[in-house]
Amino acid sequence: MKTVKEFYDEQIAEIAWFSKCGEGADFTLHYEYSCLNNWREAEKSLNSRWDNFKLEIRNGLTVALHKEHLDAYRQWNSITIEAKKLLKNGVLNDISLYAKNNHLNESVYESVEWDLLAAMMEHAYSPYIKPGFYTQLLKVYQSGHIPCGWKGKWPEGQLLVF
Repeated sequence: MKTVKEFYDEQIAEIAWFSKCGEGADFTLHYEYSCLNNWREAEKSLNSRWDNFKLEIRNGLTVALHKEHLDAYRQWNSITIEAKKLLKNGVLNDISLYAKNNHLNESVYESVEWDLLAAMMEHAYSPYIKPGFYTQLLKVYQSGHIPCGWKGKWPEGQLLVF
């Protein structure tokens, strides 16, 4: 199993959070995407529908692990605890401060926190299950943007990005 500490240090710690929001997006994903125009639109899309959508996708990882790699899956809680600690002692402080300074809804922070934790879990279990959706979302963050919703019926449709 791959360590979440290395993944955090190499992939997450150096992200320039939200540095390109409002600018055109230029990255390659496995999904089509369309750009939102401002934080107001982004916050509106960061809703329970988006949360439920992401929960279903993350549940796909846990179900696959439970069915196909039960011994590895039994480490889920300890890996989650380690990943949460890294995030809370690191980049989530910057994200929280950014959200407060820019008068953003709590949903911004909560969405980023969920996405990063899920990306770390995809990484940790990548020897067993090919990384997917959350690894793609991480590319959006690494480009200075934020993923904020899905338009259409999965897996067709588009990722909404600000």
